[in-house]
Amino acid sequence: MNVLIVISSKFPNEKLYECIEKLYEIQINEALENYKICVIDSDSDDFMYYRKINENFPNVEIHFIKNKNYEYGAWKNAHIIYPNYDIYFCIQDSYIIQKKIDLSIINDNTVYTAHRFSGYNEHIGIKEEGIQFLKDSGLNYESIIDTDFNLAWGSMFIVNNYIITDIFKTLQIEPINKNGSCIYERNFGIYFIIKEINTINFFDYFIKFHSGRQ
Repeated sequence: MNVLIVISSKFPNEKLYECIEKLYEIQINEALENYKICVIDSDSDDFMYYRKINENFPNVEIHFIKNKNYEYGAWKNAHIIYPNYDIYFCIQDSYIIQKKIDLSIINDNTVYTAHRFSGYNEHIGIKEEGIQFLKDSGLNYESIIDTDFNLAWGSMFIVNNYIITDIFKTLQIEPINKNGSCIYERNFGIYFIIKEINTINFFDYFIKFHSGRQ
């Protein structure tokens, strides 16, 4: 099983470095041949921590693609660059792993997401635009949209190749602002619900640090 760990980074700092360090220590350990880590940069202008990462983790690949589409763009670009991995492990740079995740249970019906049961009811101002995204994607959202459904918080998930391919075939409208990013936290969650995919809570394995993301 080959695993691509994709880290979305907007303001690289010491937490990005620690994120990578802990992934090697806890998740990858001695299975180096099964893992690749890549960082998708969102047009940052401070490269100090990237230099430190290059020095200490030379196998980590950093892509300066001027990503303007938030996590959606990071995951989509990573899948384009690396299309043949079995597992896509997609996280923000401010999440630090605390215990190893069992990736062997991931399949076409089981994934990890960052759980949060709030739907659009916690962010009603973006609901209308989010519904339009869903209509354009052809997803039957009507029975879910007014409930406190489970989000993919931070647009983070761990899925197999089949699922990530289908995600970007289905959800094709790219977010271009913070509202769009917040919409995708919800619409990724709706995607998993409509597709009847079992989601395991990502937050049981990570802690989050504030990193100045906007």
